[in-house]
Amino acid sequence: MSLPNAVTLSPKPPRAVERALGYVDAHLGEPMTALALANHAACSPHHFHRLFAAHLGCSVGTYIIGRRLQRAAALLVSGRETVLHIALEVGFDSGQSMAKAMRREWGTTPTAIRQGRAHPSTVLPPPWQSGRGPLPTRYSEKEIVMVTLTRLDQLPHGLVALTTTARGMVNNTMQRAARQAFGELTGAVAQAGLMDQAWSWLALCPDDPQGPDDPHCRYVAGVLFGYAMHMGQGVCTQPAQIALDGSLEWQHLASGRYAVFTHQGSYATLYLTWASIYRDWLPASGLTLRDVPPLELMLNDARITPEDQLLTEIWMPVE
Repeated sequence: MSLPNAVTLSPKPPRAVERALGYVDAHLGEPMTALALANHAACSPHHFHRLFAAHLGCSVGTYIIGRRLQRAAALLVSGRETVLHIALEVGFDSGQSMAKAMRREWGTTPTAIRQGRAHPSTVLPPPWQSGRGPLPTRYSEKEIVMVTLTRLDQLPHGLVALTTTARGMVNNTMQRAARQAFGELTGAVAQAGLMDQAWSWLALCPDDPQGPDDPHCRYVAGVLFGYAMHMGQGVCTQPAQIALDGSLEWQHLASGRYAVFTHQGSYATLYLTWASIYRDWLPASGLTLRDVPPLELMLNDARITPEDQLLTEIWMPVE
């Protein structure tokens, strides 16, 4: 199979995302999770949240909140139901939670909308483009990244990583959780005297953020001892001197075929490369994603490497 390297923008979301959008609008008054939407869309939960964000420009949770607020605003303007009644009808658990979301997202209140003191252009932003426009709303022209496939690679059976887990998205970033997870991990490896055997440092973000501040969203940092993933060399070991305390645990990495991409630059802009892979490269490739989590592999040390020279490989599991 001939695979694309650099590709052009894909203007239309895949059918899985379109199915999810239809489901959201039809079930706004019901509890919804990214896992439930992934199941309805017949898409792997390991990939659905990134696929959704790549095409819509926001997380699943943020999209659901936005659509609920839009429906609530329309009901506030056109009807006489109480704020509590409307909040429950569109899926909030109380009038207070809807008002809080409205203040956070739009800077206004249900009362201001009902009384006409909030201008419609600021209160009722148009729905996310859902592929009808050239770009998702989150990404400006300057933020679009044209990804290039570095290689197709194979992870062997038997790779076991020592991992730590931290939680918490703050202001749309996982940087604090990443520092916490890698701080715990490097501390444990250094204390065991195993830094020279730590050949591959990697990360996973397995959860869909439920908004810009999600205290439960996980960041998993990991390390392989004795095996260099980017070269496919070595023998992976599980050193006995590692004491599994705190969040430390051993996790098996999924073996099999991966499409590997290289991101150069700040970790803060990794989401742009992820988005381009899911939105642009994957549809053009004709490949199918496997139902296992993707990985990030850090190729250099952020403590001594200039930010613009940082190299991170993104490993996408494909059939």
